[in-house]
Amino acid sequence: MKIYFLSSRPCALTLNDAYFGLTDHFERFAELSLKDNVFVRFTPENAQPIGFFLNEAVRHSPPAGCEVYLLSNAIAIYARDFPPSDLSLKILCQKHLEKSTLTLFYQGALQLSIETEEGFFVSTLPPSFERSELFYESGLFFLKAPDALAIYTKTGERVLLENYISMDIKSGELHARLPLSDSLGRIADCVWTLDENGVTQIKCALSQARTISGEHDPARLQAELLPFAFFESVLVGADYASLLSNDLAPQAERLKEYLGDFKAVTLTDDPNVCGLVYAKGERLFEVKPFTVTLQNGKIADVQG
Repeated sequence: MKIYFLSSRPCALTLNDAYFGLTDHFERFAELSLKDNVFVRFTPENAQPIGFFLNEAVRHSPPAGCEVYLLSNAIAIYARDFPPSDLSLKILCQKHLEKSTLTLFYQGALQLSIETEEGFFVSTLPPSFERSELFYESGLFFLKAPDALAIYTKTGERVLLENYISMDIKSGELHARLPLSDSLGRIADCVWTLDENGVTQIKCALSQARTISGEHDPARLQAELLPFAFFESVLVGADYASLLSNDLAPQAERLKEYLGDFKAVTLTDDPNVCGLVYAKGERLFEVKPFTVTLQNGKIADVQG
C-alpha cells in the first residue's frame, strides 16, 4: 500500500531505524504493508520525535500527535504535534491593543495568550509564527508572520490560519494570495470580510502557471481549475450555481446535499478529480474522490 508521510515541521523520517528522507508539508510516499508492523519515527529539530508502529490500527486510531487521512488506495500520515524538548517560559513578543494584552511565547509549544475584557485565552500556534507582528484591525487581532497569518476575536477564537504569498487589508476586507501545495504551483486569490465576530470568505479564484501537460493555454488552464473552484465555492458558501450547466443548475441545492459535510478540498493529478475531506473521528479523516464532467466551460455532472 502507498503510505504518504507529511509533517508540520521539517523532520528526518526513519522506517525500522533506516533513514528514508526528509518530510515537511509536501508529501513523500513509500510502498509498505500494514502487516509488516514497520516502526515509523519523525525526528524534528528542537522537539521530541513522534514514533509508532504502522499497522492496521492506523485506520481507526491515529498515532499520538498525528492526523491520518484515508484515501481510496492509500493512507496519508501527517505528524503535527511534537512533544517539546524544553518547557521553560520564553516571551517573544508582547503588545497592548484596544484595552487588551497579547503575548507570544514559548512554553513547550509556541503559544499566544490574549487577555481582554471577555477573559483570558491561550492558543497554540505552528512554529512558523515565531517571528510575528501583532496588530488590531476591524475588531480583530492579527498575528502576521513572514509567510503565515492568524486572526483572533476578542473572545480568543481563532477564525483564520493560512500561509500566504501576499496580503493586504483595505475597506474592511482581507485580500490574500495563498499557495496550494501541489506540483503545478496553483495559487488561490481570496477575499474575506472582517468584523469583530470573525471573517467571511466571499471570493476564491484560482490560477496556475501551466497546464497538466506543461503548456500555457489560458482556456485550458481555466478548464483545469474549474472543478477545484466549484468544490471550494460549495465549501465556503460562495456562488457555485453559476459554474453549473443549464441542466444541472436547478439541482444546485440537491448537489450540495449530495456532497455532504466535507471539511476541505484536495487536488489530484487529474484536474477533473478532487478529493473531499470528511471527518471520521478525532484526528481521523477520509478523502473521497469526486469526478467532474465539463461541457462548454460548465460543470455538467459530478460523480463520487
